[in-house]
Amino acid sequence: MLGKGFAYLGLPPIFIGEISLFLGLLVLLRTGCLVATLTTLPALALVTAMLWVLLRTLPFIETYGFDALRDSVVLMYGGFAFIVIALLLDDGNRINSILRYYGTFVRIFIPTIPFIYAFHRYMGEQIPRWPGSDVPILQSSGEVTTHLAGAAVFALVGFSRMSPLAIVILSATAVMASAASRGGMLAFVVPVVFAALVLGKVRTLAAVLVAGLMIFGAAFSVETAVTEARVARSTEERSLSTRQFVDNVASLVTRSGEDTEGTKTWRLEWWTIIVNDTVFGSNFWTGRGFGLNLADADGFQHRKDPNSPPLRSPHSVHMTILARAGVPGLALWALFIAAWSAALAVASRAARRSGEQAWSGLFIFIGCYAASFVINASFDVAIEGPVQGIWFWCLIGFGIGSVMVYRYQHNC
Repeated sequence: MLGKGFAYLGLPPIFIGEISLFLGLLVLLRTGCLVATLTTLPALALVTAMLWVLLRTLPFIETYGFDALRDSVVLMYGGFAFIVIALLLDDGNRINSILRYYGTFVRIFIPTIPFIYAFHRYMGEQIPRWPGSDVPILQSSGEVTTHLAGAAVFALVGFSRMSPLAIVILSATAVMASAASRGGMLAFVVPVVFAALVLGKVRTLAAVLVAGLMIFGAAFSVETAVTEARVARSTEERSLSTRQFVDNVASLVTRSGEDTEGTKTWRLEWWTIIVNDTVFGSNFWTGRGFGLNLADADGFQHRKDPNSPPLRSPHSVHMTILARAGVPGLALWALFIAAWSAALAVASRAARRSGEQAWSGLFIFIGCYAASFVINASFDVAIEGPVQGIWFWCLIGFGIGSVMVYRYQHNC
């Protein structure tokens, strides 16, 4: 609910995320399930990827200090996955506890987040700071849409029921956040549509879309009339408007407004530099390591606000891993994602064939929720930090652990 601000709770450079990881690892050891957590292909692929990142981090600690460790969490936060796996293997009933707690979170999140997000977007410099930090208490559009996607799929698989009012609030918030981020828009739309198709709830999805389009069309017409009656003025930040939402959709397939094309252009230019430096360059095997500020090295450090933190990553987790860990690092990341996704898909299909709709729905929910994080991270700096990174890796562990519990129960 508090986003980036809460992540700075702690004593620098040790924050709440690192404290949670350390305590969680102690819990993992206490369960006695450490070896068991490593007995699946996704877990082995993740461990291998983490070891490679560690090898590309240690040589740079002396040069870059804590920055090297901070950059490495893009995969080293994978430790949270093994903590969750161990907890589920220790007691499979924790799956039900997690679903119950998440249901409570959804009931609080949906009616609250539109007001929090709108407040953050409109208040600007008046946003409160977390005590002892210059970082504002902030929720980004990508963070909002990923959790909205999770909440929507949670309802689609039948783990909760949404009232018509809750559906309207969720849809309106998704549109509002999507106006500020194309990646956030895709992070919501793709998993929700996929889940609806897999679950055979196309009619429900169509009804919601028709109603949403009617409301959106009316709002767009009113906004267009009002906009044409005013003197156009420029802004450095995308507005929360239906026109901006349309521009974002159009920019996915063609050229659109100047602001959307500008951000797309510098991303593509930066990603091209990274590909040329690794896939076709001298850093094919090693990358440039963890700790180096990639924005400074490649000439993309263009900050409009001198008080804002410096840019370090190229707004794509895949490009970040490629640039810092080379082609082997990207290959290990891709292998892990493929193995994890396949494990959930196979388990979901098996559960559906056995008539176990709850298990099948669980795997669909976890898979779509995690996919939302990956999609958002493909266009933004997301799982490189604790706010989305910890959520993502806990979901990864939830998926592996749930599959292992399911297989164990059906082999007994």
